[in-house]
Amino acid sequence: RILETYGSQVGEVNLNDTDIDKDSTSTFVASLQQIKQLKVANLPTLRPSPDVIKLIRQNKNSLRYLDVGTSDEDIATLAPCIQECTRLTGIGIGHRSLTNTSAPAVAAILSGLHQLHEFSLTGQIDDSGFAMVAKELQRCSSSLVYLDFFWTRLSSSVLSSLLPLLDHLREFMLIGNELGDDGLRELLGALRKLRSLGKLDFFNIGVTWQSLKDLEQLLQDVGNLMLCRVVMEKSSFPAVGEDIAKTLNLSSMKCVAKEPGDAIMYGRTFTLEINFVNSRSQRLIVHLLSPPHS
Repeated sequence: RILETYGSQVGEVNLNDTDIDKDSTSTFVASLQQIKQLKVANLPTLRPSPDVIKLIRQNKNSLRYLDVGTSDEDIATLAPCIQECTRLTGIGIGHRSLTNTSAPAVAAILSGLHQLHEFSLTGQIDDSGFAMVAKELQRCSSSLVYLDFFWTRLSSSVLSSLLPLLDHLREFMLIGNELGDDGLRELLGALRKLRSLGKLDFFNIGVTWQSLKDLEQLLQDVGNLMLCRVVMEKSSFPAVGEDIAKTLNLSSMKCVAKEPGDAIMYGRTFTLEINFVNSRSQRLIVHLLSPPHS
């Protein structure tokens, strides 16, 4: 009832991960006419119903950010109406079940966006499926400032080929991509070329404490990079002593805080957050992740 009454004043709608049903949606969709940000990803009870398609289409001239997708079928169904939203500056596509089947539709969506600032991709898309998407991202290189690959299967070699072409990238999120220490080391060579880079997030990419020295060097090489976060298994980390920076061979950084973690991600807990900082106030944050709950 609130949305029916005040829908014309609503600028952001977030229905992600909700169990809202089709009957409830149909009662307020017509009133939402000037949405700038819409999130309709992972809607198990709704999926791409006619109401969701209508919601996207009637806001195609006002939408600036869109988050969509639960499956390959969803992306295929929604792609034509998303392509009408030519003023989008940010888009998040996918779900952890997404596969290479969706790659052509994702590329088609990106092909119509001429001022793309933010792009997020989630799913089991690997190097072979990503080729078409990478081509469109390269086309957007002059405007793209935020890039997020969440639980994809992209290799460090493919990422290393793409990243240097994105000259203006400021934030790069790489979560759940199992690169390992060797893969991260290869990727860091490409990241050093991004002089505008300000923030990195490496969550659950399979690295150990031995990669911290490489990340310290990256901070020294990229002057604008002020924050780098890395998450690793607690079991892969050496004992935390008084002089932990020295233990980890971080010659330019000192430990400024060791705090108990309280964040929970997919049933797991950050048991410790360790903050390192250097003379240029660049920060390296290490989260230690506990084993999964039984």
